[in-house]
Amino acid sequence: MYANRLTRDHAQAEDLVQEAWLLFEQQNKIEISAPVHYFKTIMRNLCRFSYRRQKLEKTKDTDFDNASRMIADLAPSPEQVADARWQVSKLLDQIEAMPARQTAAIKMYYFEGLKLREIAAELNISVSFAQSLIADGIEACTNARATGE
Repeated sequence: MYANRLTRDHAQAEDLVQEAWLLFEQQNKIEISAPVHYFKTIMRNLCRFSYRRQKLEKTKDTDFDNASRMIADLAPSPEQVADARWQVSKLLDQIEAMPARQTAAIKMYYFEGLKLREIAAELNISVSFAQSLIADGIEACTNARATGE
């Protein structure tokens, strides 16, 4: 009855009593002179804490089902997926059309995750030349994408 007066909701009152009982049971190590009063104090404090949290979060009386339907779906549309695949295909074609060493350097760096010094050793070139090959290749890809080639 006391919990109903605090919450004004039967379901919340039941939850409040259960939570308060769990906290009350944890205090069984100490002697409590007025256990009923102590139990009511626990319920009152839990109720206040819950009210403050709801006020802070502004979730009281929120229809979460309706709110979840209103959230935009962040998944890409089928058209966006098809466009992205087409762009990747064009990018890969652009990379394949580059000179062999440049193609190899770009693939090793971006697809295989090799470091510049590893690419340089693999292609038997200097590190700065490997970096230049990759930078020039990416610039060519960026220019091709900007012009729509």
